[in-house]
Amino acid sequence: MPGSGIVSLLGIMQHVAIFTTHPLFQRHFATDLELIQNHVDKGDLVTVLYCDSSLLACDINTYHEPGQCYLCQKTRSIGFSLLQGAIHIQPYLRLTEANKAELATLQTITFASLHELQTFMVDNYDAGMAALSSIVSYVMNAELDVQLHQDLIRRYIVSGVAVYRSIQNFLRSTNIDRFYLFNGRMAIVRAIMRACESESVRFTIHEAAAGNGTYSLYDDAMPHSIELMTRMIQKHWEDTNDSPDERLRKAEDWFKRRAQGLKVNGYSFVEHQQQGRLPKMWNPHKHNVVIFNSADFEFVWVSEEYQHHVYRNQLDGIQTIVGALQQYEDYHVYLRIHPNLTTIEHELRPLLQLHSDNLTIILPNDRTSTYALIEHADKVITFGSTVGIEAPYWGKPSILGGKALYQNLGSTYNPNTHEELMALVLNKELAPLDKKGALQYGYFYNSFGIPFQRYVGETFFSGTYNGKKPFANRWLFRAFTAYKRITPRQVQAYINHRSVEQAWKSIIGQFSARAS
Repeated sequence: MPGSGIVSLLGIMQHVAIFTTHPLFQRHFATDLELIQNHVDKGDLVTVLYCDSSLLACDINTYHEPGQCYLCQKTRSIGFSLLQGAIHIQPYLRLTEANKAELATLQTITFASLHELQTFMVDNYDAGMAALSSIVSYVMNAELDVQLHQDLIRRYIVSGVAVYRSIQNFLRSTNIDRFYLFNGRMAIVRAIMRACESESVRFTIHEAAAGNGTYSLYDDAMPHSIELMTRMIQKHWEDTNDSPDERLRKAEDWFKRRAQGLKVNGYSFVEHQQQGRLPKMWNPHKHNVVIFNSADFEFVWVSEEYQHHVYRNQLDGIQTIVGALQQYEDYHVYLRIHPNLTTIEHELRPLLQLHSDNLTIILPNDRTSTYALIEHADKVITFGSTVGIEAPYWGKPSILGGKALYQNLGSTYNPNTHEELMALVLNKELAPLDKKGALQYGYFYNSFGIPFQRYVGETFFSGTYNGKKPFANRWLFRAFTAYKRITPRQVQAYINHRSVEQAWKSIIGQFSARAS
C-alpha cells in the first residue's frame, strides 16, 4: 500500500516502520536506534516491530534457546530505553486464520534436494533461497545436506513465511512511507523485504560502512546486488567533494593498509603473515598462476546473481584449471587457501587432497605473504576473494573464476566458460586491465557511509550509544555461557525442543509432534 499521501509528499511527516531483528548484533542494533531517533527528531511517526520469541529459528538464535531469547529481549529493551520521544512499539506477529492454515501445511514440509529447496517460493518470497542463506552461514557449508538439516530448514521456512505474511498484513492495515530493515540477505530480513515489494512499499536496508563511525543505506535493493553496488561505487567516485589528489590518496590508502596487515573494514586476514615471504620452492622461471579461493557459503546463496556459472563450485574450478595446465611444463599453480577456512574442515579437507606435480598448496595459516604472491605472480585467479580487485591495483592480470561484487568495474577479466578462462591463462602477453575500477572500489570502501550522530564505535563491531552500551549486562552473557558449557547437551536439546513447541503454538495455535 502506498504511503501517507500529500502529508508525506509535502515533507511534513512520514510514517516509517522498522523491524529490529538483530539486537545482539551490537553495531547493527545501534543503527536501528539511530534511524529511529533520527525520524522521531524530524517529527515523523515511527512504528517499531520486534520478535516476541515467536520465531522458530533466526540468525540470532538458530535453535530457539530460551536463554538466548532472553538476552535478545533484554538487549532490545535496554536499547529502546535510550530513545527519546514517542515511538509505537509492537510485536510483529499478525496472522489471519488463512495464514495460520498455510503455515500449518509447512509443519511437515520436506525437500528432496538442494535445488528443490533453492527454488521454493511463496508468492514473490524466495523462501528457500532465504533459508539457505541463513543456514549455510550457520553451518558454514554451501553444499547443505537437506536430509540432515530438514528440521532446521522447516523452522526457517515457517519463520520466514510467518514474518512475510505478518508484514503484509501490517502494511495492508497501516499507511507506511518507508520500511527499514537490516541486511536483506537472510531468511527473516528477506521476508520483510519481499513483503514490502509485494505491497509496493519503499524499503531501505542498512548495513555497516567504511569505518567504525558510519553506516550505509540502500534503497529498495540488497547491498549484495552487483548491479546496485557497481552504480554506487562509480557514483561515489564521480560525485565526491574530495579533490582528485585526495580521492586518489584515500583509494590507495585502502590497498596499502590491507597489504600492511592492518585491520581494514573491521578485519585483516593477513596480519600474521610474514611480509615478502614466498613459498620455499617458488621458481621465478616458471609462468606462475596463483589461485585465491574463499568460502563458498558466504555468497553463493545470496541470490541467483552469485550462482557459479563457469564451474560447479570452487573445488571443481580449481581441479579443472590445475588439470588443464598439467600438460604445460612451464606453468605452475599456487593455491592460497583463504585464512578464513582454517577451521572449516569440510571445505579444507578436499582442497588438501588435491595432488599434482604442477600444484603447490599454501595452507590457510601458512605465513607466506598473500601480497608477495600477488607481486610475483604472472596471473591471479580468484573465486570471490577481495584479492580479485586488489591484484589489478598492484598491476597484475586478474581473472575471475566466479562471481564477485566488483566484477563490473572494468579491472578484471570475467570469462563465461572454462575455455575462455584457459585462453586468458595461456596468453603469456596478457596485460593487466585499467586499475581505475580498483581505485573506485578502494575509495568507496575507505570513505563511504553516513556518520553516526549518537553511536561511537569502539571497534568495527561494538561501541556505545548515547554514552551507554546498548547491550544486556555482561554477567547475563557469562551466565548463559556457563549454562551452555556445563548443562548436558541432551538437557539443552530438551529445553530447546519445548521452547520450539511454544513458538509453534504462538504462530499457529497448535503443534504437531512431526514438526519437531
